[in-house]
Amino acid sequence: MPDTNPSLSSPPWILTEIPVKPAFIDFVGTLYYLRFPKVSPISQRRVIAMAGPSTDLLVNLGDPFVLETFYDTVRVEPGPVLVGPRPATSFIRHEGEVAILGARFRHGAVAPLLPYPVKELEQRILPLPGVWPEVAKVLASAGTRDSPVQELIGTMETALAALLAAARKPDPMIRRAVKIMAEHQGNLEISALASQLGVSRQTVKHKFDQHIGVSPKLFSKLRRFQAVLGRLSASTKVAWTDLARETGYYDQAHLTREFNHFTGFSPQKFVKNLEKGEDLYLFDNADQTRYYLDLRQEAPEAERAAKAL
Repeated sequence: MPDTNPSLSSPPWILTEIPVKPAFIDFVGTLYYLRFPKVSPISQRRVIAMAGPSTDLLVNLGDPFVLETFYDTVRVEPGPVLVGPRPATSFIRHEGEVAILGARFRHGAVAPLLPYPVKELEQRILPLPGVWPEVAKVLASAGTRDSPVQELIGTMETALAALLAAARKPDPMIRRAVKIMAEHQGNLEISALASQLGVSRQTVKHKFDQHIGVSPKLFSKLRRFQAVLGRLSASTKVAWTDLARETGYYDQAHLTREFNHFTGFSPQKFVKNLEKGEDLYLFDNADQTRYYLDLRQEAPEAERAAKAL
């Protein structure tokens, strides 16, 4: 979730990621804090949460806001919620101040913590008391939007420690599947993935529904899309044919078609908006599949944590 607009030194705007402690590294990819004010030039921009395959634990410390997608509209009240994978880009409609504390789970890592398949979270936002009531109690005391960020992060870490204390490890087959997809830039037939895993296509689909929340085909598309976002936010000087090839697309037309599908606008429009600073885009800054590519079972915990970030 990168800061593609004002710098952190331009108050009152804040958007930052916080490194994850080694104790959480098997389950959590990043912690983050987002805040922008009720009335300012920044708050007049469109705030756009780009489509992605991750599941997030959020605490809304600000005023209520509305998350609007192509399919539905959801009002998010103050308090902790669980946000499932987002196959469609969302627009955050707000009249008050936005202040969000978040933890983004690694692909497949939330499944051991749920009593049902992650698929049931797809494009949904659930009040946390109905999912993890004890964790919700801890996060309900996180503080206010005016609390120091480190204090808020400390409460999130306390909640995660309680949640993960007796958690089973994420499914090793899912870890391997994500690693293989990452190595192929998401450009891999499901039958070929199943063959490498030594299971059937149906088993692969079941595993992705159960542990990631979207189909393997959609996951590969969202992963490619997020890779493009990361490249475009790093530089708006784009050689489109090269970018398409390097991020796993057949050609530029393929890239443009999928980008339009997930956002409703072209990648060229996205680049123009980045250059103008007209909109604020929120997306997964650190490709969570990098964790699986870098994972070495023999590496010390601290080294693994450093590589994952």
